[in-house]
Amino acid sequence: MRERFNCHTGAYLTVYLSLVFGIILSLLLALIEGAAAGAARAQSEIVADLGMDSVFAEYNREILNQYGLFFVDSAYGGTSGGTGRLEQRLSYYMDKNLNPDKDLKLMSGNTLLKLDNPYLEIKELSYASDEDGDVWKAQAVNYVKAVYGGDIISAIKQQLDTVNSNELASRDIAGELEAQQESFEELLSDDEIEEYGGAESEEGYSYDMVSEAADRVKGKGILYLVLPQGGELSSASAYTGQYLYARMKQGHINKGMGLRDGAEKPDGITDELIYNEYLARVCGNYGRVKEGSLLKYELEYILCGNSSDISNLRDFAEKLFALRAVSNMIYLAGDSVKKTEAEVIAAIICTLLLVPEAAELLTYIILAIWAMVEALDDVQVLLDGGKVPLLKNSGSWASGLMDALETKLSGGKESEGLSYEEYLKIFIALMDKKEKALRSLDIVEMDIRQTKGNESFRIDNCVDYMRAGFGFSNSYGHEVVFDREMCYE
Repeated sequence: MRERFNCHTGAYLTVYLSLVFGIILSLLLALIEGAAAGAARAQSEIVADLGMDSVFAEYNREILNQYGLFFVDSAYGGTSGGTGRLEQRLSYYMDKNLNPDKDLKLMSGNTLLKLDNPYLEIKELSYASDEDGDVWKAQAVNYVKAVYGGDIISAIKQQLDTVNSNELASRDIAGELEAQQESFEELLSDDEIEEYGGAESEEGYSYDMVSEAADRVKGKGILYLVLPQGGELSSASAYTGQYLYARMKQGHINKGMGLRDGAEKPDGITDELIYNEYLARVCGNYGRVKEGSLLKYELEYILCGNSSDISNLRDFAEKLFALRAVSNMIYLAGDSVKKTEAEVIAAIICTLLLVPEAAELLTYIILAIWAMVEALDDVQVLLDGGKVPLLKNSGSWASGLMDALETKLSGGKESEGLSYEEYLKIFIALMDKKEKALRSLDIVEMDIRQTKGNESFRIDNCVDYMRAGFGFSNSYGHEVVFDREMCYE
């Protein structure tokens, strides 16, 4: 009985252990399989992350040095870029990480998992030029906020309020003068103007004097009237048809997804003014030329868009002259002493012309001429490095009309007021946002192309965000598929 019992007991134990070992073995195999799959996924993700890091570490150094921003030039110094070139670079770096000893030609040159990467696709890119330059602008705005912080735009906000509330940039004093002069001369026949126009009063006033002064301030070539004595102008020019704005109009640019999900679009007034401040810091202008730039008056190009420095400076000088004329007109019309002087002169001349009823009309003409003559002096002071306030107060400028008409001011600089560059920033703040952004990217292309190895640089090849799809497999039949994204923060 005892022997039979022991025999049965041994049989039960054998069956029990067989079942237990079967279960344990299945568990171990499952754990090994899971570990292998987990290791494959972990290594795949590491390889993908290292590849993405390596690609984004190849940011264009000149963009960083000159503009403080991070972008990968997907053309890598060539003429064409995009997803194809980036996929090649990403694949290259991933291959190095998949097979770290491959180039050493060792017997153990493969990893235990023997990972392979049969699938790689870049699904989304954000180019600097996307959304009319908003991708570039967003990074620039974040850069200014991070580096400078605080409220750096309160002054320009106040200046813009002054400009808008007083219509300094919208009124046209030259046009108003021409219209009022035509109305005045309609009251007289040509014969009367010819006969009485040169008649002078005892004080030396005549309508011919007023008319000649009007012709002079309405004439062309304002830049050369206001250029400080001995001032030199840049002769630099550029063929703008080869840069971003022109290529965009022709449809010859790379287009990506635009701003990535989660990125804040820089479309508010605060962000726009911050971008203006950024441009003022990284671009040159007539008063502060940027070393190594193609065009020397870069902010003037952003504002005016002409192909040469001279034409851009000329156009800005005319804009500046027009604004100063409005400001001076407001000042003169509000100054009782100066307005009375103009009224007296108008009354005398109208008496000589036998049209005393037109004295009010001629008073406006005289004030407009006076305002424009002083505007020439204002622009000259600014070009010479001086300052002029947006709105003048009593006693801050010319003492009388005859002094202003006879000669422009001696060039004394205002101790208080705005500089040439500050006026330039006001006009840039008032311009169309799209034109400003795209012309600023023209400037980036111009300047980066002046540097070695970047002769064919295009801003629409530059990337700051990428999303890629990866597929890996190993020798055990495990497959791993996932997406990864990366951007410059």
